[in-house]
Amino acid sequence: MFFVESSVTTHMCPICQATLRYRDSRPRIRRKEGGLKDQLIIRRFYCKNCHSYHNELPDCLVPYKHYETEVISGVLDGVVQPEDLDSEDYPSCATMLRWLQWFCENLERINGYLRTIREFLLGYNEERISPGSLLDFFRNQYQNWLEIILRQIYNSGGFLVPIRW
Repeated sequence: MFFVESSVTTHMCPICQATLRYRDSRPRIRRKEGGLKDQLIIRRFYCKNCHSYHNELPDCLVPYKHYETEVISGVLDGVVQPEDLDSEDYPSCATMLRWLQWFCENLERINGYLRTIREFLLGYNEERISPGSLLDFFRNQYQNWLEIILRQIYNSGGFLVPIRW
């Protein structure tokens, strides 16, 4: 299980809302455009209530992906393409296609989570943001739209389906 790092000092379990206890830390690879990589230390937590483990991810990482969120959102927005000199080899064309497939396969799930969050926070009101344009609204309003959406989905106990090969 993952949840995205926040500035809160006590962490809540996204499954049962109990307080999480720090367990340990582990390294996590972070890849950037052009193949540069480094390691981040990710904290792991344990929930005594539901006995689940959770990894705390910074906003710059996507669960189950090594590349930074900025690179992935760049591919999804069409900014980063295989022809670019910066991304000539890293990420590869096959990796970019897998991200696009992952995004397409999770599109309905993402829109569903966004509608649920909107209804929870704002109450259902068609006039504020029409239901079909929630994802487009975030993509057009915020440069870091993927980080914002993933933080809300994973911290609320939701998940996106990883691609199985």
